[in-house]
Order: sequence, then C-alpha cells, then structure tokens
Amino acid sequence: MGGSETLSVRGRSRNERRLQELQKTPVSASLLTAQTLERLGVQNTRQLARLTPNLYIPNSMPGYSVNNYFIRGIGEIDPQGEPSVGTYIDGVYLTRNMGTMQELLDVGDIQIDRGPVVFSGHQSEGGAVRINTLVPTNTRHVAIQTGYGTYNEYQVGVAASGALIRDKVYGSIAFGRHARDSIDHNYTVNKGTNDIDYTQARGKLRFTPNEDWDITLAFDGTVDGSTNRGVGNLLNPYIYGNYNRIYPKNNYSEAGFTANIRYTLSSHLSLHATTGIRGYDDKGMYDNFGDYYSRATQNLNYRNRAYSEDIHLHGDYGKVSFNTGAYFLYEAWLTQRWANNAQGTLATNTAPDVLTIPVFGNINQLNRNWAVYGDATYHITPTLTFTAGLRFNWESHSNSETLSYLGPASSKYVATPTEALAALNWGAPTGLAWQADASTSYVQLLPKGVLSWQALPNLMTYVSISQGGKSGGFDFRAQTPSATGALQATTPYRPETVTTYEIGVKADPVPGRVRFNGAIFWNQFDDIQLTVPNALTGLTQRYNAGNGHSAGAEIETSIKITKDLDLHYTASYLYAVLDSYSGTRQQVTLASGQVYNTTPYAGAALPYSPRFQTMGALTYHLPLNLPGRFEIGADVSFQTAAYTSSAINPQTRIAPQTYINAMASWSSPDRHWSVQATGRNLLDHRYIQSESLGLMKETTKTGATVYAPYYEGVYFADPRTIFVSAKYSF
Repeated sequence: MGGSETLSVRGRSRNERRLQELQKTPVSASLLTAQTLERLGVQNTRQLARLTPNLYIPNSMPGYSVNNYFIRGIGEIDPQGEPSVGTYIDGVYLTRNMGTMQELLDVGDIQIDRGPVVFSGHQSEGGAVRINTLVPTNTRHVAIQTGYGTYNEYQVGVAASGALIRDKVYGSIAFGRHARDSIDHNYTVNKGTNDIDYTQARGKLRFTPNEDWDITLAFDGTVDGSTNRGVGNLLNPYIYGNYNRIYPKNNYSEAGFTANIRYTLSSHLSLHATTGIRGYDDKGMYDNFGDYYSRATQNLNYRNRAYSEDIHLHGDYGKVSFNTGAYFLYEAWLTQRWANNAQGTLATNTAPDVLTIPVFGNINQLNRNWAVYGDATYHITPTLTFTAGLRFNWESHSNSETLSYLGPASSKYVATPTEALAALNWGAPTGLAWQADASTSYVQLLPKGVLSWQALPNLMTYVSISQGGKSGGFDFRAQTPSATGALQATTPYRPETVTTYEIGVKADPVPGRVRFNGAIFWNQFDDIQLTVPNALTGLTQRYNAGNGHSAGAEIETSIKITKDLDLHYTASYLYAVLDSYSGTRQQVTLASGQVYNTTPYAGAALPYSPRFQTMGALTYHLPLNLPGRFEIGADVSFQTAAYTSSAINPQTRIAPQTYINAMASWSSPDRHWSVQATGRNLLDHRYIQSESLGLMKETTKTGATVYAPYYEGVYFADPRTIFVSAKYSF
C-alpha cells in the first residue's frame, strides 16, 4: 500500500497537517499515513492488526476479501453481519464485513477511530477504519510498482494523477493485481487452497470550477477469485491439510461509485455531500469446519446493493462551531444458501452412513436507515472547550425467506458423501419446507458530550461520554426445515447499544520529536447481539443475548530517538466480559469427561478480546557513504490469549501469539526509484486463529449419554513470507 505523493514535500506537509489536527481533536484515534504503511511493508488492511492500540483483526475470515475489526472488545464475528467497527472509503460506509479487506495503491492515509462514530454518515458503535484515497491535483504523479515473493506471490500496480485542465479538471487512475499460489492443500480433491487472486482498480475525476466548488467523482471495482479459506481439522492426520470433499471455490466481484461535493457558502459556512452507490456479488463454497462428509458445509450466493447519502453543514464562528447533517441508507441483501444440516447420533453418522438433510434457503432482506445528527462546540475559555451532540436514528427491516429441501422427495435425507455433493452443488429444490415474511423498525437516540482542556500548547486532556449503536434486524441464516426455522426467520433482534466513558491525553512534549497519546475507558454494552442457542425458542439464532462491559487503557507514542532512528510503540490493556446472559447456560459432557459449555454464560469473556496487546517498530536510516537512502526496520507484536466465543472452553481459546516482521529498503537520490524487501511472521508460527467443534450424541456401555466431536475445525495464521518490491515514481 502507498502512493507516490507521500514522497513529495507537499505530501509530507499534508500528512503533518492531518496529524496536527488530530492531536487537537478530543478523541482516541490514530493516523497511519501512506508513508508509514509503505515503510512497514503493509500491503492490505488486514495487516493493520496490532499497528494501533486495542485494534484486533481475527485472521479467521473465510474469504480473502472479508475482514472484520474488533476495537476495545467490540466487533462482529459473522462475515455477513453489520460491522461493529465501520469501514469507510472516502466517507462511504461498507454495509457488511464482506469487501472490507482493501488493497489500494492510491491510499493517502488510514485513520483508526476508537469509540462511537455518530456525527457523520452511518453510525458505528465501536469505532471506524477510514480509508482516504489520494485526491488528484495540478501536480503530476506516476508510480509503477511490481514485486515477487515466496509461494510465487507477485504484485503489479500503477497509479497516475494530474491536471487535465489546470486549476479546473483533474484525474487519477490506480490499478493493482495481487496473486499468490496456495499455501495449504485439499488432499481429498488434490487441489491447493488459501491462495490469492485479487484485482482492484480506481478512477477519479475532480472539478474545481471556482474557489467555492470542489467536486470529486470516483469509480472503483474489485474482482477476487481467491479460494475461500480451506479449514484444517485437528482430528485429521495432518492438521494443516483440508479434507472436505467440496472445494472452497470463490467468485467475488464488487463495483462502487462515490461522489464527494464541497461547497463554500461563506467564510464561516461550508456544505459537504457524500453519495455512495455500491454492490457486490459473491458465489462460493464456505467450509467452516473441515469435515470430510461436508456436514454444515454451505454453497452460497450473495448479492448486495446499497445506496447512501450523507449531507452535512459545517459552521465556524470562532467561539462557536457546529456540524449538522442528515443521512440515508438503502440496502438490498440476497442470500441463497445450499446448506447441509447434520442429523442423528454418532452411531448413525459414521462412515459410510453419514446422515444429513441438505436444504436450500432463499433470503431477501431490505434495510433502510434514516438519521439526523448535530453537534456544537463552545469555547468556554481560550483553553476550555465543551462539545455536545445528538443523533436521531430510525431504521426499518424486512425479511422474506423460502426454505426448501434438496434431498430425495420421499425422505429428505441423504446418507452418502456422493449424495451430499450432488445436493450441495447448486442442486434444484425437491420440496417446500416453509415460507416466512416479517418486518420491524427501531428508533435510537445517541448523545455525546466532551469537555477538553488545552492545558499547554502541546498538551490536551479531555473527558467524554458518548453512545454508539448497531442496527437491529433479522437472522440471515435460518435453515432449520421445521416450524422453528420459520420462527427463527421472523423473530427480529433489537439494536445493540454501547455507552463509552473516556479520559484521554494528547501530548507533543518535544514537537517533531516525541508524540504521546493515551486513554482509559469504560464501555457498557446493552442488548448484545450473539448467534447462540435461545432458551425461548430452542434455536441457535441471532438475538439479544445479554449485557456486558469492557474497561481498559491504551497508549501510543512515536519518538525520533536520533535523526536516523525512529520508534513507534503501542500498548493496550482490555478487560471485556459478558455481565448477564438472557438464556440458560447449557453444558454437555464429552467422552473424555470434560464438561463443555455449549452456550455463553454470565462472567464469560467477550470474543476476540485479548487482555494485553503491544507492538514496537524501529526504523533506522543507515548513514552509509553510498548513493541513495538505505533503511532497515523491524516490528515485534505480542498479544495474550483470547476466546473465539463467550462459550468458554479449551477448544475456543486462542493461545498467546508473537509476530516479528522486518524490512530493508533503498531509495535513489532523486527519490524516483525505491526497492524494498519485507519478511512477515519471521518466526513461522502458524498460530490457531479460530476453532469450532462439532458434537454428536454417543451412548456408553453403561447407558450414559456423552458427546464426541466429529470435527474440530481451525483456521491457521499464514506461514513466514518474504516479498521484494520495486517502484518507480515521478
């Protein structure tokens, strides 16, 4: 990731202005400039993990284009779910976790907001990842980049921008292609898995007809043919291998249009409108379990269409400034699901008689969000400032689903892997199980108050109270072929709410040399949305399963130790727990004698919330008497153990993890040429990233009922990789 503009003086000065503005803003946030990302060898947004405090990115998503973020214990596990931490590209919100993984050659910077986002665009309860791409100007820039690495990984990219009509019309284009051979193998079908086949492009047109108008239109597209992640299985002879009889194919394509319009009404007032039109189609097989017999395997066809409009007015009258706006989102979401439901007991589900009920679900959901918001800032004194704001949010949701059988019309069951394969490979329905329709709507009021004190020119402290919200809606995976399945499809879940209390400090004790930011916080979660067994319905479904909280602290500092040596260090502490669970705690006994939790429970840790995370990165300019600039660098990150769900078990625990990355680079004296080598996960630790367990009933010789696993599916971290890239820019 990176853009040639950051190599120019203008690019560096723009980054400095952005950093200085953020230092004066009373929120916990980090800014990663393109120059910083390039220096650390960051190629995509998934590699943002551990670069900023309290940001956790599980490397467990089934597709390469799928990403999800957890900030301060707040996140969304399901790739189909609404993000708890929103991704915004040039101000446009991405409605699902699918498509949030981005590789952008023309990135200008990425801002990580920690805390509720309510006063621009779509709300996000836990924070935001804001990807801002470069805006074309009068200055011409061209960058050509290529690279090659282990597993036959290669990247090629080109970016160009400049004036078409000086001072009036500007344009830019960026294209990137990234591919890599498979790093794992499916031994049943004898094909590689976990490869990369990713292409992305973006074009922009900008118009400045006079000093009052600034209009930017952008078009982007992504095609991802990478295989969906093949799942290992700890019960297999080779745990890293994949043995599912259905190959995890994938065909993902996305297109988007963005319009950003700024109009200056006066020296005090400006109007900004952001329009987003986005859509994607995805068709592929998702193996979440690594089961040879394809139990719980799903072939899926997704279609998403979204339109959003955000208009806000900003005013600055010295002692008083304000921001007020309105937002609208329309989303049409279609899921077609060929799913294989496991049935029976362990005795009736051993080879070759593995009993399953394959079904086909056709799910249409429409989601609408209307909001008005506003906040005002008043300077009580030249150094003491108070900000207050409120967001009114109204949302409506509808769900229409038809569930049909895929098995034989007479029995609905299939009993061999061959029959299961035939049913799941986009087979035609053989009979109707049920059809259901439902709709609902919700209202949220989300307030915020901030008191900040500029104690010294380079020292600011603040206290804040804010609320963030996450939309309600309907379950998007109802697939039980009985009346309870229809109940799952028509039972809505309410919005989730987070109330954040925060105290922070921002300091530049030695301007240009030392920067230090820190915060302590408390989050109160109400109506937490979880996909777990519901005691009221007897179904495993998404519903409001309880309340919880998280508390913690974080620091982030950058130090220029010498003129040649730079340090960036982050650390965070987090305690996140489910305080109350609305269901009944359920447990079963495994054949080993272990008591296994099948549901969350009060007092359990929240998912993907490591207690401690830290990262330190050093870069050193080698003062060699040779042409050009030579730099070396390394970063080390560590995180303590975490759990993949609030059903706390040894099988849901992710062990502590340490990663070491390194880089070496050279740039020519005129800065036109640069070469960089990066090594990631140099220790070559293939840590487990997530784990799931499938259980079947078993009767012992004494007549006791116990449960035995028929799969223990796991995702692993990628192995050590080395990549060398060359770039020419002018």
